[in-house]
Formats: sequence, structure tokens, C-alpha cells
Amino acid sequence: MTPGMLLVCVMADGQALQLVRHGHQLQQGRSSPWRVLHLDTVSARYASQAVRQDLEQALQLARAGGAQIVHSSLNMNAGGHLMKQIAQQAQGGMVSDVLLGDQATGTVYWPGFGERLSDFTELLGTTVPSAQVHVLVAQRSEHSAPSVSGRWVAQSPTRWSLRYWRLPLAVLMACTALCAVIASHLHPINLILIYLVGVLYVALMRDLVASVVTVLGAILIFDWIFVAPRWSLKPTDPEYFFTFAITLCVGLAVSRLAVRARAAAVAALALADRAQSLSLLAQSLSTARTPADIGRTLLQAVERGVGAQGRILLGEVLPPDAPLHPLVPSPDGVYRFGLNAADQPLGVLQVDHLPVERQTAEDLHLLQALSNQAAIALDRCNADLRSQQTAIQAETERVRNTLLAGISHDFRTPLTAIIGAATTVLTQGHQITPGQHDALLHNMLDQAQRLQSLTSDLLDLARLQDGAVRPDCEWCPVGELVRDALAMAGGDMAERRVDVQAAEDDIVWCDPRLVTQAMTNLLINAVQHSPPQGRIVVAVRLSPDDWTLSVRDQGPGLLPGQESEVFRKFYRDPAAGSAAGTGLGLAICEVVARLHGGHIHVRSDGGAVFEMRIPWPANEPRPLDLHE
Repeated sequence: MTPGMLLVCVMADGQALQLVRHGHQLQQGRSSPWRVLHLDTVSARYASQAVRQDLEQALQLARAGGAQIVHSSLNMNAGGHLMKQIAQQAQGGMVSDVLLGDQATGTVYWPGFGERLSDFTELLGTTVPSAQVHVLVAQRSEHSAPSVSGRWVAQSPTRWSLRYWRLPLAVLMACTALCAVIASHLHPINLILIYLVGVLYVALMRDLVASVVTVLGAILIFDWIFVAPRWSLKPTDPEYFFTFAITLCVGLAVSRLAVRARAAAVAALALADRAQSLSLLAQSLSTARTPADIGRTLLQAVERGVGAQGRILLGEVLPPDAPLHPLVPSPDGVYRFGLNAADQPLGVLQVDHLPVERQTAEDLHLLQALSNQAAIALDRCNADLRSQQTAIQAETERVRNTLLAGISHDFRTPLTAIIGAATTVLTQGHQITPGQHDALLHNMLDQAQRLQSLTSDLLDLARLQDGAVRPDCEWCPVGELVRDALAMAGGDMAERRVDVQAAEDDIVWCDPRLVTQAMTNLLINAVQHSPPQGRIVVAVRLSPDDWTLSVRDQGPGLLPGQESEVFRKFYRDPAAGSAAGTGLGLAICEVVARLHGGHIHVRSDGGAVFEMRIPWPANEPRPLDLHE
């Protein structure tokens, strides 16, 4: 299956160049175009020179890589508006992959943690359910390259960095400032609740360590500033010790619950991403028809799911002692997963250089699940191929049996008549009269001619259907074609009334030998199905697009459903009896019409009317004497 469009979302956040580079890597091997969405915010005007230069280089690299650049202006306070812009771009461009970063500078509102991330994934999943989201997580070490994840990753700063403690300090300062403003209006014990709100926010944005430190800092600051005596850690009222203990317990409990809720949300998002990867693979495999398509779809799913390259090794098998789920970390990052059908192994999926952060049990189980789905699709493909081969063999056998049944009867009857007549002449020649002797010889001649006609029809039909005969078309007079066909029809036409409705000077484009043979077969068929006094009409009509040969008889016509059956090999009209012929003449007419790029059909109108239409050539000038 052909992948859809890749959408890369960049802004002035320091990750634009990395995003475009990774987008260029994902685009390699794709035939579809890709698009870069530049989200221009108000805060981008106050970004550093390095950040603006990073964005400019990213846009230049995208243009050089053939990407379509789309600019969109956003207000700094419109986070939902940003989400809608990305979703609209993904929905309007048949996007299958969305690549964006987890970083932002200043007051840029970006889908990051908690509800904003959930809102974005829900919105994108509703508007474009088939799109796969990739998040580029910025590494903290300047010597390590960023990684691309096929799922949302909530990456926090390291605990030993100043950025990690910037948020708890800011929260404590904000809570202290608010308490200082309202301290004169409330009892000091009520102020501790404001700090608990700040502790909850830190727990949602950081881990348990930061929230515990925030709780302790809140108790110390509250005791230092708002509890008498101020600027001392020795409160005069012993009840405050009980307040501090309750605050510490509540803060620790809230922090623990918030951290667990955040971890559960991240796990749920990861689980949803794996489910989406499996769903997308199943959707793609439903339209894959060959092992090559299935392998290509599986490798694309592996790249989207874990950000690694893979190979399909058909025909190989895993060692007998290999574990069902290779959950042991590999030092070189190479993992092998079996593609096993119900009765036999089909091959191996080898994932090369799997990133260390993706060598988790969940990701390895995801790779095994992707392999199992691909194995089912390969097994289904092999079953379809076997079914097709069986159907072809059955059809070949049916055609062979039909051919033998038709040939055996048609060959046996004239041969038996010839053998019987020859035996009578040889054994009883002196006892029969001269008239009987001549009658036997005429019967032998008629049966030999019938046998010769059957053999000729079989050989002609075989040569026409096998492609051994190619039409050698030229401009032919209609009068000559009709006279040659009447002559080839033989004595059967001598006693018949044949009306020719065609201009002698009309010129048609055809292979004269093939069209004459087809016209002869149509005339013989009309004789066989017309009463002795019936009239046969041969007409040739010219139109701007094609020319039509029609042969009409005055027989009983066709029964409903016989319009297509009469052109099958060895088909005979049950009502015609022994005069039905070999059953190959009309089949030859159908092949002749098809070789000329036309078609033949039959209808009932006071008898059977066969019409063969042949189009005019596209590159051949028509003669001047052609009548329209």
C-alpha cells in the first residue's frame, strides 16, 4: 500500500531544524509529497537569534527537500486554535503521519503534558483517525541525537539541572506572593491551602521528588513568614505543629496520587498508540494482495511504531530454542521475530538497531504483535494463491473435458459413417447397384468434408485464441467481402434467398481473410437455423465511429439467456438437432471481432440478428470514396 502525506509541524522552539531533518528521513522511500506547517506565534518575535536562525534553516532545508511550506499565524493565548490548525492540515491533506516536537520557548502554547496532550490526541484522533503521531523528544545531552517516538512521550528535565527546579521555585514564590496579599483577611491556617494547590500543580508537572520538596518548602516558608513569631521557625502556638504534620501528610498523599495518575495517563497513551499501530497495520494489510505489499506495509508499521528499520527474511526460521517473545535486551539492538502461520513458519522479521529506550517489554510485545498480524496476512495471501491455482486447474480440467466431449462426438460420427460406407463398398461392392455405390461415395465425401471443417475450425480457433494470428488490416471493398463469403459458404447458399443491403463502393477497414471467415460462419449459421424458404439478409452499415456487419435470418430466434451462450465453444442449439454444426463458428466470430477491437452481439427480431461492430482506425486516413 502507498503511504499518505507526511506533515511536519515547526515553530520557533529550537527544534525546527531537527524536526525537518527527521521528516526528511521519514520521507525517504515514499512517493507521496510531504508538507511543513510553520506555526508563527507572537512570542516568536522575542525568540533568540539562534532560535530564529534554526527556524530559517529548517524552512530552507524543507524547500530543498521538495516539501510544501504552509504558514499559519496564531495568537499566543490560543492553545486550542493551534491544535485545530494541525488537525485541519492533517484532515485536508490525506495525512498519514504527523511529526512534531515536545519543546517550546517563552509563552508558546504547545501540547505537552496532562489535559492539553489528551485534548490534542482526542481531537486529532476524531478528525483524522488514520494519522500516526510522532513526537521528537529533545535529548538533554549535546552529544546524543534526538529520538523520534511513535507515541506521545512526557519527557521531564533531569533532577540535577536548574531547569528541573525552576518550576517548584516559581510555584512557591507565586503562592507566597498570593498569601502575602490576602494574609490580612484570612486566618494563617487557611493560607496553607494555597500552598497545597501549588503542590498539586508541581506533582502534575514533575515527579514525586519535586512534589515532596515543594511540600517541605511550603511548610518552611509558611512557618518562616506567616506564623508568629515571623522570621522564625519556632511557632508560639504548639497547634501549628499539628497543622504542619497534617499538611505534610496531605501533601504527600496528593503528590503520590497525582504522580500515579500522571503515570497512568502516560501508560494509557502508550497503550492507545500501540493499539493504533496495530489498527493501522490491520487496515493496510486488508488491501495488500502480494507478499511484497505485506512486507512493505509491515516495515512501515515497524518504523512508525518504534522508529527502527527492519527486514523481512522469507523462508528463514528461528532456532528451535528461541523464545516466543524475545524480551531479553540485545546489546547490538538487533531483534528477530518469527512470522509463523498455523502450520509452518513463513519467515523472520529482523529489526536492526532498535533504540535503547524502545527495548522495553511493551515495545517488544508490539513488534511481536505486528509480526503476528503480518504472518496471518502472508498465510491468507498464500491460501489465496493456492485457491487461485486450484481454480485454474479446475477450469483447465473442465475446458479439457468439454473439448474432449465435443471432439469425441463430432469426430466419432463422421468417422463411423466413413468407415461404414467404405466397408459396405469393399465387402458388398458386387451386390449393390451403381446408384447405391454413388450414394455411399457421396456420403463418404460429405462426412470427410464435415470432418475437415471441424478440424479446420478447431485449428483456426486455437490459433486465434493463442495470439498466433494478428489481423493484417487494410481498406477493403464491401462488395468483394460479401461475394467471397457467399462463395466460401458453398452449395448451401445456392437454394437460399440472400438479400445484400450494402453499397458496392463502400470501403471498410479490416483483415479481409478474417472478416470473410467470420461472415461465412454467420451465413452458415443462418442457413442452419432458417426454414428452406426463409430469407437471409446481409447488411453493411457505416457510421462516423465504426462499421457494422449484420446477418439476419427468419428462424425461431433465441431464447432468453442465449445471447451470450451462443458464442461459447461447442455450444449447440438444442432445438436445431443434427443441423447444429460444430459449435465453433460463432466462437470464431467472437474472437475475430475482438482481434479487430470490436465486439459482436445477437438479438431476436423476427429471427436471429447477429451484428459485428468494428471501429475505424485512429491513425489511418479514411479513403475519399467512403460513404458516411
